[in-house]
Amino acid sequence: MSFREKILWAILLGGIAPYLWYFGWVGLVFASGAGEAALSVGGLISAIIIGLVVMIIAVSFIAIVNRGEGDMNPDERERRIEGRGFNISYHMLCTGVVLVIGGAWFGWTSIVVVHVLAFAFILAEMTRIIVEIHGLRRGY
Repeated sequence: MSFREKILWAILLGGIAPYLWYFGWVGLVFASGAGEAALSVGGLISAIIIGLVVMIIAVSFIAIVNRGEGDMNPDERERRIEGRGFNISYHMLCTGVVLVIGGAWFGWTSIVVVHVLAFAFILAEMTRIIVEIHGLRRGY
């Protein structure tokens, strides 16, 4: 496994847990019928900060364990894999933004708009990482 792939795995596994927990809780809040009254932007910001801290710690651990192995200058194959990941995640993000614009047009509150937009950004980034890991595993 290459150093770049180890870093991507650390970001994916370290970062997905706080977001999965938070957005799972948001889904349960809406399913229970509590609605936006139970949501706050502060909870979202806390989940984002926790996710970032966990990702930074995971990447630092991988970098320390694999000292001297890390060459983060991508070759041509890795640039094509990154491009494919950015392309797919870009389309997912655009779909999420169009959904948010439509929801705002039909009366979503600002808290719901912020949560759906943050979910679209996080989902697009996790998709990019998964596509890049898949590409590195397959070799193209």
